[in-house]
Amino acid sequence: MLEFFSRTARAAVDVVTLPVSVAVDVVTLGGALVDKDEPYTVTKVKRLAKDAGDVVKSLAE
Repeated sequence: MLEFFSRTARAAVDVVTLPVSVAVDVVTLGGALVDKDEPYTVTKVKRLAKDAGDVVKSLAE
């Protein structure tokens, strides 16, 4: 049960920090100024999708 709450908290943090990733992308022109392969927002959304999938898996257990 603790694992479920841990995964849920991680997904919630990703949702809350998503606007920060968008702001960083605006400032760095989508990561172009920092030689990043993909924009910060894309990285954050991928992590959010993985965390949400983990929450669903833990519910199924």
